[in-house]
Amino acid sequence: MRYDETQRVWQVLDHETVSAVLADPATYSSELSTLAPTQSDFETFTQGNFVGMDPPEHRKLRTLVSQAFTPRVVQGLEPRIEAVCARLLDAVADRDRFDLVDALAYPLPIIVIAELLGIPAEEHRLFQEWASVLFGGDQLGDAPDMADLERALEAIAPTVRQMNGYMLEHIRARRAAPGDDLTSRLIAAEVDGVRLRDQEMVGFVALLLVAGHITTTALLGNAIVTFDAHPGTDAALRSDPARIPAAVEEVLRWLPPFPELGRRVTRPVVLGGHEIPADTMLMAHLGAANRDPARFTAPDVFDVTRSPNPHLTFGHGIHFCFGAPLARLEARIALHMLHERFRMLVIPSREDVVHQNPAVLIGVRHLPVEVGRP
Repeated sequence: MRYDETQRVWQVLDHETVSAVLADPATYSSELSTLAPTQSDFETFTQGNFVGMDPPEHRKLRTLVSQAFTPRVVQGLEPRIEAVCARLLDAVADRDRFDLVDALAYPLPIIVIAELLGIPAEEHRLFQEWASVLFGGDQLGDAPDMADLERALEAIAPTVRQMNGYMLEHIRARRAAPGDDLTSRLIAAEVDGVRLRDQEMVGFVALLLVAGHITTTALLGNAIVTFDAHPGTDAALRSDPARIPAAVEEVLRWLPPFPELGRRVTRPVVLGGHEIPADTMLMAHLGAANRDPARFTAPDVFDVTRSPNPHLTFGHGIHFCFGAPLARLEARIALHMLHERFRMLVIPSREDVVHQNPAVLIGVRHLPVEVGRP
């Protein structure tokens, strides 16, 4: 437990306490509107974003979404993920060097999720622009304060407005003419006779489309960067592909795309010997918890054979990331296919790798690689 003087927030760092904070939404609320800067476009846009909700509202929306986004739906996507991955790699079949983010890590998850939602996948460049504005952090320093956040919200408000209009139009079109897609199933889903309103669906569909793909994009890029930084890792995975799922989990532990989760303390509590008053912002530091020596043996060693691996990258408790199975599936398929297509894949110059702003997202924007074929 420590107090960050720059950001003026308490940070919880150990695995046990981070898990306890995330598992207790009554004491540590995800509803941060009273502590964070607000902006009218965001307030409209996030009505259905249950990441920032507490029970019972959270239960209603999560249950509705769970009816449409089932494990069976995710598993059924495997052939399509393989086909999209193959097509994207076919496009660079004649090149010895290319940007892995542009060629694969970005378009793969956005095409898959867009098709799942019934949104035209060919518009993925527009979605990429949205994601780069929302997660680029270009208006923020490494340790943003509230004034920085307010400026950032104003700067990205036009993008949020554009997304809101686009999503509403898509949802209304599907309501008028339902199809065989996740948006249509969300429209039809109900809990206790209640269905999602159009504006509630906007927040959820946007959450899936934008936040849902950026995690896989970061995961794939982080995997290649980490494998390259640890000689012998790539060769070990090639010789034993069954290790890839464990390697994906270790990349998630090592470099969580979103390393902190904010929570609002609802009543006075004592944590780590410190008295924390109500309405205090608390940051659950997943990155630190993932390297807690009390929970992980040799936590600062990247080990693709690590088992068990109880990392907290996808969260814990009621807000555990419901998109985690899809991200894992996409990463496993992509890494398998990269190994099948290329006998060698290296980063020729780490100086050419462009990273995201770590205050917003742990990942890479550009990842030039060099490949060799069988």
